[in-house]
Amino acid sequence: MRAFQRGFFCNDLSLRYPYRECTITIPMLLIYTLLLPMLFISVVEIMRICKCFRLRKYITNLARSLSIFSFGFIATYLTTELAKNVVGRLRPHFYTACQPRLADGSSCESAYQQLVGGGVYIEHYYCSNRNLSARQLRELHVSFPSAHSSLCFYVMLLLCFYLHAVWRGRGTTRVLRHILQFLLLLVACYIALSRVRDYWHHWSDVLAGALLGALYAILTAVYVGRMLRPAFAEASSTHKHKKHQYKVAAKHHASHLNQHTHHHHALTGSQHHLSQHDVRSRMLLVAASGSVGNLQQQQLLPTPQEDLEKQQLHEQVVKEHLVERGSIGGGGGGGGGIGGEWKLQAVVLPT
Repeated sequence: MRAFQRGFFCNDLSLRYPYRECTITIPMLLIYTLLLPMLFISVVEIMRICKCFRLRKYITNLARSLSIFSFGFIATYLTTELAKNVVGRLRPHFYTACQPRLADGSSCESAYQQLVGGGVYIEHYYCSNRNLSARQLRELHVSFPSAHSSLCFYVMLLLCFYLHAVWRGRGTTRVLRHILQFLLLLVACYIALSRVRDYWHHWSDVLAGALLGALYAILTAVYVGRMLRPAFAEASSTHKHKKHQYKVAAKHHASHLNQHTHHHHALTGSQHHLSQHDVRSRMLLVAASGSVGNLQQQQLLPTPQEDLEKQQLHEQVVKEHLVERGSIGGGGGGGGGIGGEWKLQAVVLPT
């Protein structure tokens, strides 16, 4: 993508800074923002499962962490490059490196520019410095935003979120974690501020790059990697965690079985308790939920045939008893018979 060719004012002093070599070169930036963070993540992933190391789990965790890191890194880089080429802001050392000439061959030190005070906006110009390559000429027009700032702030801030997610602890461990996070942010600030010191970026370029990198780091950590959730730090496939899961599942299954057992015992106890009651209680219990016909079907109420048989059996027993008493009482016959007949009627009368 070709960068936008922005013009300038001859009296713009922000473009007349001297040219200096970069303190943080492109290879150094790649080391700080790619190589070292990847090695750091690789070591941390080993420490997370060192107690029960498994190569497959390590590769899975490492691939997940590096994919999250790479996604945000690529998104930050592409956004920064897009903004650079669209805006096309000139670098602070533009005038020193380019040595611009106007279309008529004059420069900003010409009599006309001195007459108007350098207040004319110049759009058509060319660089008279023949020692610059095409790449260096392009670099003069891509000052906003700072790629060093955006990339280093993204990487360091994402590592801070990563440490916060995987490094748990209290006391001294927590203090060490915060110290390391502070050092990471300090490195990002140093790389970003070095761009202003070397006159490669304006302070607003560095600020915009830092905000862009921080924004992508937050979005990647919260929505892409979900590093602020406790589930990110759990090594779910380690032996220790599996054993804990098995214990929890076994305990849940045992409690479920105990509930079923207690329920079964309760039902059995109630049935046994019900069997100890008399027939009248069972009749009242069933009568509350059904009719007399249901009672007879369940053999809780006697049928008319059973009532007749029981009455006949009872009369026979009473007669035999009275006959025995009469024979024992001694031949009175009449009195005993009358008395026995009266007693028989008294007994047989329904209550």
